[in-house]
Formats: sequence, structure tokens, C-alpha cells
Amino acid sequence: MSKRILITGAFGQLGEAVIRELQPHFDLLATDIQIPETKSFLYQVKHLDITSRPGVMKIVKNFNPEIIINMAAYIDVDGCETNREIAWNVNVRGVEYLLEAIRRKKTRIIHISSDYIFNGENGPYKEKDIPNPINYYGKTKLASENAIRGSANPWVILRTNVLYGSSTRSRASFVNWVVTSLRQGKEITVVDDQIGNPTWTGGLAEAIKMAILLNVRGIFNYGGAEFLSRFQFAQKIANVFECDKSSVVPVSTDDLNQIAQRPLKSGLITNKIEDILGLRTYEVEYCLRKIKED
Repeated sequence: MSKRILITGAFGQLGEAVIRELQPHFDLLATDIQIPETKSFLYQVKHLDITSRPGVMKIVKNFNPEIIINMAAYIDVDGCETNREIAWNVNVRGVEYLLEAIRRKKTRIIHISSDYIFNGENGPYKEKDIPNPINYYGKTKLASENAIRGSANPWVILRTNVLYGSSTRSRASFVNWVVTSLRQGKEITVVDDQIGNPTWTGGLAEAIKMAILLNVRGIFNYGGAEFLSRFQFAQKIANVFECDKSSVVPVSTDDLNQIAQRPLKSGLITNKIEDILGLRTYEVEYCLRKIKED
């Protein structure tokens, strides 16, 4: 009998990729605060507000998952800075409710975290580097990691950065924003001083599946094979999707006057996950072409 896996935040851009990767092999319950208007699903679907303790307790009790994949998160970095209570409730309190619900069970939890737990002064970062978040979003993600690490349940923390994929529903899709804007003839400004290794959701979904199959534990970084600025990333998107890359205009982070500070020299070193799980990482152009084929 296939393992029962509860997925939270299942209908973001990463969730779509994870469901696609896992659905043929496992018994899935996909949950989210908003459910897409689809007539039928090939897996179980339920509404779940992760900030509701009774809701979390009920879902976990009724489904009795062997594994929880937690992707529910408040990822609006500026929003986290101005709505700190909401950010804490979603990113930390929700994790605590999940851990409470599986206490004294053998349920494994796989938790998605971020390179924003680091300050971005001397990246890319290894798993053992000391966190020092410079914005409230990063602080909540670090607090959620600490909650997971204090649990008696078996756990995996997967840190990632600059997620992108083929999602058509997620407002967080950088690829969709760049392609749609350029095809509409708009000029877009993209920061040229924030460095990371953009992470294809398909590759991260594969990493999650392998973490399940190989029953690993601990903290792992997963990101793409290339370190580049958001501006360089946007130019590659324009090239692959045959858009006018001259309409992508570089701008500095300081010029944007964003509410929350951003790590600048960031990204994640992936040697550990490549060695232990036997995974490869992917160059941006290859991943973008896979997305275009979708």
C-alpha cells in the first residue's frame, strides 16, 4: 500500500510540481487555504487554513499521514514586514500546530525553508553556515526551522531560493510575470544586484520524492546549477520565450525602496544533497525550455 502523504500549501507553484511528481506513487491529500476550481482531481483535496489549530488537528487525525510535506507559507517579503502577526501565524504557528498534531506518532515531516535565513553578505551558503536573517520573513522561516529541529519526529528541512516553474495559477510565478509583461509590450525593471541560484520547481519536486524514498533526515540545500542576478535570470527567460530582452531594464535594490531588506549575495551550495540523494542540479536554460514545452 502506498504511503499516505499530507501536503500543505499544495496549490502554489511548488505544490503543483510536487503533486505531479508524487501523485502516481503515493496516496495524497492536497490541502490549501484556497482550492482551484477544478471539476475533478486524481487525489484527495481538502481546504485547510494552517493557522487554525482545530483544522490542523482534524485533518491530521482523519487522514493519519505517514509523511507531511509543509509548503504552506506567507512568502510576501514586504508583506511579512508590515503584517508580522500574520507572517508569524502562518510561517511559525502553523508549523507548531502540525508538530503538535503528529506528536507521539511516527509521522515524518518535510519542511520547505529559504535562503532568506541568511544575511546575503557572503553567499552562497552551506547547510552548516550560521543563519542571520535581515528581514522578518527570514526570521519567521528560521523560527520554523528551529521548531522542526526541536521535534521528536523524523524531519527534513529543504532550503531553496528563487523558485520558478510552469504554474499558471500562482501569482508568485516570476516566469509568468516576465513573459506576460514582455508579450504585452511592457518595459520591466529587475534588480541586478541580488544573486542566487534560481530553483526549478520540477527539480525540487524530484528532490522531495528522493528524500521520501531514501528516508533521509536533516537539513539540505537545493537550488539550480547557475548563480546569477535576477536581471540576468529575466534576460534568459526573455531569450527562451523569444521576447524582447531590451525591455528588461536593470535596477539596483536601493532604487526600489522596498520595505524589507533583501539578501544580496545569496544562493545555496548543493553538494550535500547531490551526494546523498544522487541528484543533479539543472541550468536555467534547460529548465526554462522544459517549462516552455509544458
